[in-house]
Amino acid sequence: MGASRRSYPRFRREDAGKAVELTDDDVAIIRCVYRHRFVRADDLYRLFSDRTPDRISRRLTALYRAGFLDRPIAQIDRFRQGGSQAFVYGLDTAGARLLKEKFAIPIGVANWKSRNRSYTRESLDHTLAISQFMVGVEVSCRARDELSLITLEEMLKNAPPGVRSARFPGRWPVDLRFHGARGIVYLIPDAIFGLRVRRPDGTARSSYWFVEIDRGTMTIAPSERVQESDAFIHRATILRKLAAYAESFRQELHKKHFGIQAPRMVLLTTSSARAEAMRRAATDIVAGQGVPAGAVVFGVLPEDGNLVELKLVDTAARRLQLVPPLA
Repeated sequence: MGASRRSYPRFRREDAGKAVELTDDDVAIIRCVYRHRFVRADDLYRLFSDRTPDRISRRLTALYRAGFLDRPIAQIDRFRQGGSQAFVYGLDTAGARLLKEKFAIPIGVANWKSRNRSYTRESLDHTLAISQFMVGVEVSCRARDELSLITLEEMLKNAPPGVRSARFPGRWPVDLRFHGARGIVYLIPDAIFGLRVRRPDGTARSSYWFVEIDRGTMTIAPSERVQESDAFIHRATILRKLAAYAESFRQELHKKHFGIQAPRMVLLTTSSARAEAMRRAATDIVAGQGVPAGAVVFGVLPEDGNLVELKLVDTAARRLQLVPPLA
């Protein structure tokens, strides 16, 4: 009889730190996990579709046991509910050390497992919604010969040196004024990427996107009393986020920070009704700032993470959204 495969604990390493001979595929997986922060195994199967899921699963387990990848414990209750579940992976300390030494990626090599343990289930679910969306973008780009993904790393090549070397290059300050109140608000999009579309004549044009994922937990607009007070600047709401983006667009801070032209902000939420409520709340603010039509787009996040041929291309963004763009 053939030897049976040994079963290992799901969230406790046996033979921790056991040496593993890294392959090019392993390194690509580690870089992908780092880029997305946390990612489901199912999404890694989509990204590495030229390998079998069984092969990828075995390598993920090997990388986990060797300390290159981690399985955050915030996902553990999903397995207690029973049924088949895909593991969620994040970077671990050995993986961080590899990326820093091999690719000079400016990340620390402190205890990443402790960082991962600090994530709550809510924070993990939000990060997974982002990674699932971005995997959908990348997979959709691969399916289109004329389309390619522009990563944040590529975008930063045109950014000022101070931005490229910053600890959080995807964050920038906005001097926001609202109803007499004034304060610095930091914009940190959930995802930043670009799309390069090649025309039949051989030329190409690019569009850039700031993505915000709303899982229905943040207040859309505070009371009028709060909106007319200094508290508005310091309270996290969808309305404040949209006001900050509108001001950033008005000041063209994207040119100063990233060196890019005419980005769009897309806010994906849980239902068309909530998307419409956000649009109504933002209309006066965005229109008052002179933001170009279509610069702010609202839509519903696909439950399965698939974008169906990537509706974000060109001005065809209107096919993605379920409510009109702000005029």
